[in-house]
Amino acid sequence: MKTKIESFLENKSNIDILAKEIAVSFSKYSSTENIDYSFDIGKGTGKIKSKQPNTSFYFDTIEGTSLDILKKYLFDKDLANIEKESEEEKNLMMNVVSFLSKVGKKIDKNYKDTIEESLRKTILPNTSKKDFPLDEIEIISIDIADYSSIPESNKYFLRIGKLPDTSIDTEKIITYVNDQQEKTGKTVQDILEEEKEKNNRLFHNVIDIELGRKYLYDVNITLFANYSLSEMPPKEVPPISWKWKG
Repeated sequence: MKTKIESFLENKSNIDILAKEIAVSFSKYSSTENIDYSFDIGKGTGKIKSKQPNTSFYFDTIEGTSLDILKKYLFDKDLANIEKESEEEKNLMMNVVSFLSKVGKKIDKNYKDTIEESLRKTILPNTSKKDFPLDEIEIISIDIADYSSIPESNKYFLRIGKLPDTSIDTEKIITYVNDQQEKTGKTVQDILEEEKEKNNRLFHNVIDIELGRKYLYDVNITLFANYSLSEMPPKEVPPISWKWKG
Protein backbone atom coordinates (compact mmCIF):
# COMPACT_ATOMS: atom_id res chain seq x y z
CA MET A 1 0.00 0.00 0.00
CA LYS A 2 1.32 3.41 -0.96
CA THR A 3 2.08 5.98 1.68
CA LYS A 4 0.36 9.36 1.62
CA ILE A 5 3.52 11.10 0.52
CA GLU A 6 4.05 8.66 -2.35
CA SER A 7 0.53 9.30 -3.67
CA PHE A 8 1.05 13.05 -3.31
CA LEU A 9 4.31 12.99 -5.28
CA GLU A 10 2.76 10.91 -8.08
CA ASN A 11 0.04 13.52 -8.65
CA LYS A 12 1.77 15.82 -11.17
CA SER A 13 -0.87 18.54 -10.75
CA ASN A 14 0.57 19.14 -7.29
CA ILE A 15 3.68 20.62 -8.92
CA ASP A 16 1.63 23.46 -10.40
CA ILE A 17 -0.36 23.90 -7.19
CA LEU A 18 2.73 24.15 -4.97
CA ALA A 19 4.52 26.49 -7.38
CA LYS A 20 1.57 28.87 -7.27
CA GLU A 21 1.26 28.65 -3.46
CA ILE A 22 4.95 29.46 -2.99
CA ALA A 23 4.73 32.39 -5.41
CA VAL A 24 1.70 33.72 -3.55
CA SER A 25 3.59 33.38 -0.27
CA PHE A 26 6.45 35.40 -1.72
CA SER A 27 4.03 38.10 -2.77
CA LYS A 28 2.02 38.22 0.48
CA TYR A 29 4.51 37.47 3.22
CA SER A 30 8.05 38.43 2.18
CA SER A 31 9.58 41.13 4.39
CA THR A 32 12.85 42.10 6.02
CA GLU A 33 11.85 39.75 8.86
CA ASN A 34 11.88 36.57 6.80
CA ILE A 35 14.34 37.18 3.96
CA ASP A 36 18.11 36.78 4.36
CA TYR A 37 20.51 37.85 1.63
CA SER A 38 24.22 38.41 1.06
CA PHE A 39 25.93 39.46 -2.18
CA ASP A 40 28.82 41.61 -3.41
CA ILE A 41 28.98 43.83 -6.48
CA GLY A 42 32.44 44.31 -7.95
CA LYS A 43 34.14 47.67 -8.17
CA GLY A 44 34.18 49.08 -11.67
CA THR A 45 32.04 46.27 -13.08
CA GLY A 46 28.66 46.67 -11.44
CA LYS A 47 28.36 42.90 -11.68
CA ILE A 48 27.65 40.44 -8.93
CA LYS A 49 30.82 38.60 -7.94
CA SER A 50 29.41 35.11 -7.46
CA LYS A 51 26.56 33.01 -8.78
CA GLN A 52 26.25 31.06 -5.55
CA PRO A 53 22.89 30.99 -3.73
CA ASN A 54 22.51 34.42 -2.14
CA THR A 55 18.92 34.75 -0.89
CA SER A 56 16.64 32.77 1.44
CA PHE A 57 12.94 33.24 2.10
CA TYR A 58 11.23 31.62 5.08
CA PHE A 59 7.53 31.19 5.83
CA ASP A 60 5.04 28.90 7.54
CA THR A 61 2.44 26.78 5.80
CA ILE A 62 -1.22 27.65 6.10
CA GLU A 63 -3.75 25.04 7.22
CA GLY A 64 -5.57 23.45 4.29
CA THR A 65 -3.05 24.40 1.60
CA SER A 66 -1.24 21.77 -0.44
CA LEU A 67 2.04 22.91 1.11
CA ASP A 68 0.63 22.21 4.55
CA ILE A 69 -0.63 18.80 3.41
CA LEU A 70 2.80 17.99 1.95
CA LYS A 71 4.48 19.01 5.21
CA LYS A 72 2.22 16.69 7.19
CA TYR A 73 2.65 13.80 4.75
CA LEU A 74 6.45 14.10 4.92
CA PHE A 75 6.26 13.31 8.62
CA ASP A 76 3.15 11.13 8.71
CA LYS A 77 2.93 8.10 10.96
CA ASP A 78 2.52 5.85 7.91
CA LEU A 79 6.29 6.32 7.37
CA ALA A 80 7.10 4.90 10.81
CA ASN A 81 8.00 1.47 9.44
CA ILE A 82 10.63 2.83 7.05
CA GLU A 83 14.03 2.14 8.58
CA LYS A 84 16.51 4.97 8.91
CA GLU A 85 19.18 4.99 6.17
CA SER A 86 17.44 2.10 4.39
CA GLU A 87 17.14 1.95 0.61
CA GLU A 88 13.45 2.66 0.98
CA GLU A 89 14.17 5.87 2.90
CA LYS A 90 16.85 6.93 0.42
CA ASN A 91 14.55 6.35 -2.55
CA LEU A 92 11.75 8.28 -0.88
CA MET A 93 14.05 11.24 -0.16
CA MET A 94 15.32 11.19 -3.75
CA ASN A 95 11.73 11.31 -5.00
CA VAL A 96 10.92 14.21 -2.67
CA VAL A 97 13.99 16.17 -3.80
CA SER A 98 13.17 15.48 -7.46
CA PHE A 99 9.56 16.59 -6.96
CA LEU A 100 10.55 19.82 -5.18
CA SER A 101 13.13 20.50 -7.89
CA LYS A 102 10.34 20.39 -10.45
CA VAL A 103 8.32 22.79 -8.31
CA GLY A 104 11.30 25.16 -8.27
CA LYS A 105 11.65 25.01 -12.04
CA LYS A 106 7.93 25.70 -12.43
CA ILE A 107 8.29 28.80 -10.24
CA ASP A 108 11.27 29.95 -12.33
CA LYS A 109 9.23 29.54 -15.51
CA ASN A 110 5.81 30.85 -14.50
CA TYR A 111 6.30 33.19 -11.55
CA LYS A 112 9.60 35.00 -12.09
CA ASP A 113 7.86 38.38 -12.17
CA THR A 114 6.19 37.69 -8.81
CA ILE A 115 9.49 36.68 -7.17
CA GLU A 116 11.29 39.64 -8.74
CA GLU A 117 8.69 42.08 -7.45
CA SER A 118 8.96 40.62 -3.94
CA LEU A 119 12.78 40.79 -3.91
CA ARG A 120 12.78 44.31 -5.28
CA LYS A 121 10.28 45.43 -2.64
CA THR A 122 12.21 43.85 0.22
CA ILE A 123 15.89 44.01 -0.78
CA LEU A 124 16.09 46.80 -3.35
CA PRO A 125 13.42 49.33 -2.35
CA ASN A 126 13.39 52.61 -4.24
CA THR A 127 15.39 51.12 -7.11
CA SER A 128 14.23 50.69 -10.69
CA LYS A 129 14.36 47.81 -13.13
CA LYS A 130 16.50 50.08 -15.28
CA ASP A 131 19.25 50.15 -12.62
CA PHE A 132 18.85 46.63 -11.20
CA PRO A 133 17.26 44.42 -13.89
CA LEU A 134 17.12 41.26 -11.72
CA ASP A 135 17.09 39.43 -15.03
CA GLU A 136 18.17 36.10 -13.56
CA ILE A 137 16.39 34.40 -10.67
CA GLU A 138 16.65 30.68 -9.96
CA ILE A 139 15.16 28.60 -7.17
CA ILE A 140 17.99 26.41 -5.84
CA SER A 141 16.21 24.39 -3.17
CA ILE A 142 12.96 24.05 -1.27
CA ASP A 143 13.20 22.64 2.25
CA ILE A 144 10.18 21.72 4.35
CA ALA A 145 10.15 20.88 8.07
CA ASP A 146 7.44 20.22 10.63
CA TYR A 147 7.93 22.27 13.79
CA SER A 148 4.33 21.96 14.94
CA SER A 149 5.42 20.14 18.11
CA ILE A 150 7.53 23.13 19.15
CA PRO A 151 5.67 25.89 21.03
CA GLU A 152 5.39 29.08 18.99
CA SER A 153 7.20 31.08 21.67
CA ASN A 154 10.27 28.84 21.28
CA LYS A 155 10.64 29.77 17.61
CA TYR A 156 11.87 33.30 18.35
CA PHE A 157 15.13 34.78 19.50
CA LEU A 158 15.05 36.63 22.82
CA ARG A 159 16.99 39.86 23.31
CA ILE A 160 18.08 40.17 26.93
CA GLY A 161 19.41 43.40 28.41
CA LYS A 162 21.44 43.26 31.62
CA LEU A 163 23.03 45.64 34.09
CA PRO A 164 26.56 46.75 33.09
CA ASP A 165 29.44 44.64 34.42
CA THR A 166 27.15 41.85 35.63
CA SER A 167 26.63 38.28 34.50
CA ILE A 168 23.44 36.36 33.81
CA ASP A 169 22.61 32.74 32.97
CA THR A 170 21.24 33.37 29.48
CA GLU A 171 20.36 29.75 28.73
CA LYS A 172 18.37 29.30 31.95
CA ILE A 173 16.59 32.62 31.44
CA ILE A 174 15.53 31.72 27.91
CA THR A 175 14.32 28.28 28.98
CA TYR A 176 12.38 29.73 31.92
CA VAL A 177 10.76 32.50 29.87
CA ASN A 178 9.81 30.10 27.06
CA ASP A 179 8.23 27.71 29.56
CA GLN A 180 6.24 30.54 31.16
CA GLN A 181 5.07 31.78 27.79
CA GLU A 182 3.85 28.32 26.88
CA LYS A 183 2.04 27.88 30.22
CA THR A 184 0.53 31.36 30.58
CA GLY A 185 0.53 32.98 27.13
CA LYS A 186 1.93 36.15 28.71
CA THR A 187 4.39 38.48 26.97
CA VAL A 188 8.08 38.33 27.79
CA GLN A 189 7.84 41.81 29.34
CA ASP A 190 5.00 40.72 31.66
CA ILE A 191 6.96 37.64 32.70
CA LEU A 192 10.03 39.74 33.50
CA GLU A 193 8.00 42.18 35.62
CA GLU A 194 6.37 39.34 37.56
CA GLU A 195 9.68 37.60 38.23
CA LYS A 196 11.20 40.89 39.39
CA GLU A 197 8.29 41.37 41.80
CA LYS A 198 8.81 37.81 43.11
CA ASN A 199 12.50 38.60 43.57
CA ASN A 200 13.53 35.67 41.37
CA ARG A 201 17.34 35.66 41.60
CA LEU A 202 17.60 34.42 38.01
CA PHE A 203 16.41 37.87 36.85
CA HIS A 204 18.28 40.09 39.33
CA ASN A 205 20.62 41.57 36.74
CA VAL A 206 18.13 41.54 33.85
CA ILE A 207 16.77 44.96 32.91
CA ASP A 208 14.89 44.13 29.70
CA ILE A 209 13.69 41.21 27.58
CA GLU A 210 12.34 41.60 24.06
CA LEU A 211 10.97 39.12 21.57
CA GLY A 212 13.39 39.04 18.64
CA ARG A 213 13.28 37.67 15.13
CA LYS A 214 11.61 34.35 14.38
CA TYR A 215 14.12 31.69 13.32
CA LEU A 216 12.10 28.48 12.91
CA TYR A 217 9.81 28.29 9.87
CA ASP A 218 8.15 25.42 8.03
CA VAL A 219 9.49 26.31 4.58
CA ASN A 220 12.87 27.62 3.43
CA ILE A 221 13.28 28.70 -0.20
CA THR A 222 16.92 29.18 -1.23
CA LEU A 223 17.58 30.99 -4.50
CA PHE A 224 20.07 32.85 -6.62
CA ALA A 225 19.19 36.32 -7.85
CA ASN A 226 21.40 38.41 -10.12
CA TYR A 227 21.59 41.75 -8.33
CA SER A 228 24.01 43.22 -10.88
CA LEU A 229 23.65 46.81 -12.01
CA SER A 230 22.63 47.37 -15.60
CA GLU A 231 25.48 49.84 -16.21
CA MET A 232 28.99 50.25 -14.85
CA PRO A 233 29.06 52.72 -11.95
CA PRO A 234 31.44 55.73 -12.00
CA LYS A 235 35.04 54.91 -11.08
CA GLU A 236 34.82 56.79 -7.80
CA VAL A 237 31.97 54.60 -6.55
CA PRO A 238 33.29 51.91 -4.13
CA PRO A 239 32.31 48.24 -4.32
CA ILE A 240 28.82 47.53 -3.06
CA SER A 241 28.27 44.88 -0.42
CA TRP A 242 24.74 43.99 0.62
CA LYS A 243 24.33 41.67 3.57
CA TRP A 244 21.45 40.87 5.85
CA LYS A 245 21.52 37.90 8.15
CA GLY A 246 18.87 37.68 10.81
